Amino acid sequence: MEGIKLDDVVLKTGNRINGFINYGQKPDGSNFRIPVIIVDSKLEGPTLLIDACTHGDEYEGAEAILRIMDEFETRGFRGKLIGVPALNFEAFAEISRASITDGFNLNRIFPGNDNTYITHRLAYVYMERVVKYVDQVITFHGGGDVLHLEPIIGYLPGDDSVSEVALGMAKAFNVKYNWKMQNLPFTGVSALEYKKAFGIPTILPEVGSHCDRLKSREKNVKICYEGILNVMKYLEMLEGEVVVRDDQMTVELNYIHSRNGGIQKLIKKENDIVEEGELMGEIYDVFGNKIEELFAPYRGVVIGFWSVPVIRPGDWWYLFAKILD
Repeated sequence: MEGIKLDDVVLKTGNRINGFINYGQKPDGSNFRIPVIIVDSKLEGPTLLIDACTHGDEYEGAEAILRIMDEFETRGFRGKLIGVPALNFEAFAEISRASITDGFNLNRIFPGNDNTYITHRLAYVYMERVVKYVDQVITFHGGGDVLHLEPIIGYLPGDDSVSEVALGMAKAFNVKYNWKMQNLPFTGVSALEYKKAFGIPTILPEVGSHCDRLKSREKNVKICYEGILNVMKYLEMLEGEVVVRDDQMTVELNYIHSRNGGIQKLIKKENDIVEEGELMGEIYDVFGNKIEELFAPYRGVVIGFWSVPVIRPGDWWYLFAKILD
C-alpha cells in the first residue's frame, strides 16, 4: 500500500507515529533526516500536511504544529494530519535560514534533484515521499532573524479548482492580509511546485520573526495554531463554522531592495498606508551622511521591513504591498 513510510520510528501509539525519513548519510554514520509526525483519525477525510522551518530560523509555525499534533492525538477529527515541524532539520538546529552543508536556500530549489546537492535531494525526497501523498498543505514561514513581518497568507491565484481551494484556505486562516502570489521574484518555491507537480492546494503563512519574539512569541504561535484549526474547519476535518474577519485585505506583495549599505532608518512602519511618493526610509553612512532615500513607488501598505539597524547593499529593505481590494 502506497503512502508515507518512515525509515526510523521513534514513537507509535494508538493513532500517532513519530519518526524520520532519511535522505543521506553523513561521515559519522548519522543521517540527514526529516522529522515527521502522523496522526490518523481513522475516519474518512482529507490528509493535511503542515510543515515549518523550510527556512531554519522561522520557528512560530513549528511550535504551533507541535501543539496541534499533541491535541489531535486524543481529540476527534476526520482525516489525517501530517506534521513536519522542522523540514530543513539541519538549518533548524543551527538557527540558520539556509542549509549548513551546501548553503542552499531550500525554498528556491523545489522540486529538487536526487542526484545533486544534499539540499536539492531534501526537496526531491520530501516531494516524492511526503507531499505527493497529501491533499492540502500549510507551509509556515516568517521573518526569521532579520525581518519584521505582519501576519500574511500567501496563495496562488487562478481560475482552476486548486487555486479556488487555496484561496478558501487562505481566507479561513483568518489574518488581515491575503497575499496573491502572482509576481514572485524568485523560482523554486514549494507552493508553486506542489501545484505544478501534484495539483495540491497550498497556503504559505508568514507569521512572526526574531525581532518581536521577546514580547510576541506566544501571540504569533497562537495565530498559527488558530489558523490551522480554522483551515481544518474549512476542509471539514473539524465541525464548526469558519468565521472570517471583516477587515481582510487582498494584496500583492513586492520586495523593495536597498541600493546602498549603512545605518537604515525606518520612516514608515508596519500597517502604515503609504501614498505614492511618500518617504519610507533612509540610509546613512558611518559618518552620518544620508546616502539613500526610499520613496513609495505606489500606494500601498507596509507588511514588513529589515529590522536590523545595519543593512547591506541589495538586501530586502521593505515588504510593501499594493492593495488590490
